[in-house]
Amino acid sequence: MVTKEKFDTVFHGDIIGKEIIFLESTTSTNDVAMKTGRKRENPEGIVVIADSQTHGKGRLGREWVSPPGVNLYFTVLLRPPFPPGEASILTLTAAVAVVSAIRNYTGVNAGIKWPNDILVNGKKAGGILLEMKAAKNRINLLAAGIGLNVNMPLYELPEDITSLSTSLKMETGESVDRVRLFGKILAEIENTYKILLNGNKRALINEWIRLNSTLTKKVTVKSPDKIISGLAENINDNGELIIRLPDGKTETVNAGDVTIVKG
Repeated sequence: MVTKEKFDTVFHGDIIGKEIIFLESTTSTNDVAMKTGRKRENPEGIVVIADSQTHGKGRLGREWVSPPGVNLYFTVLLRPPFPPGEASILTLTAAVAVVSAIRNYTGVNAGIKWPNDILVNGKKAGGILLEMKAAKNRINLLAAGIGLNVNMPLYELPEDITSLSTSLKMETGESVDRVRLFGKILAEIENTYKILLNGNKRALINEWIRLNSTLTKKVTVKSPDKIISGLAENINDNGELIIRLPDGKTETVNAGDVTIVKG
C-alpha cells in the first residue's frame, strides 16, 4: 500500500518538492494546487499528488481517467519569471523531465509528441496540462499537471481509446514502483527547471528534440479555428511547432491537437 509518508519523503530539492501534499482522492490535483498556491506567499515548488482523481483533466476539456493504486497524478506549482507568452516552454521542460525519468528508471524508450503527450511505441502513456494565473507581463502562478499510466491495465480505460493507449507495465511486463518513479521525475523537473532559470533555454530545446517523436513526421494539427496539415519541421525558442505546408510555406503553431499521419 502506498502511504502519504512514502510519497512525502521521496524527494525534496532546492526548488521542487519543498512541500509534498498527498491526497488519497481528489477532484483534480491541478485544482487543489491552484487553490493552495493562491493561499501561499511563496508556493513555487509545492507538489500535490493524489492516489486517484474523480475529475482528472486532460487537454481540450477531456477527462483523464484516474483509478486508484496504479498510476501517477500530480501537479507541480511554479512561478517562473517569464511573460505569459513564454509559458509553453514549461510544457517542454516538464515533458523532457518525465521522459528522461522514464527512460533512466524503467528502460522504456518513451518519447514526446508535441506539445504534451508522452508516447511509448506510438501509444499514449501520459500527458502534461499547464494552467496558470497571469498578469500582463508576468506569470503569477503556474500549475504543471502530470498524469502517467504506470501499472494500469487497459481495461480501466474507455473502449474508444484503449487501442491508442498504453502503460509502463504493459510495455515492460512488470510492475513499476510508483513512489520511486515519482521521485525520479521530481528530480528531473528540478534539473530541467534550473536549466531554464539559468537562461539555457537552447539546451532544453535540444534535449526535447532528442527525445521527441514528432519532428520529421507528417502531422495534422487541429485548433478551435482551423486544421493545418504538413511536415513537423522544428520548434522555435518558445517551444512552438513549425510546420512546413504543402505549398512550401511554414506556419508556427502554439497550441492544438496533433495527430501523426502514418504511412
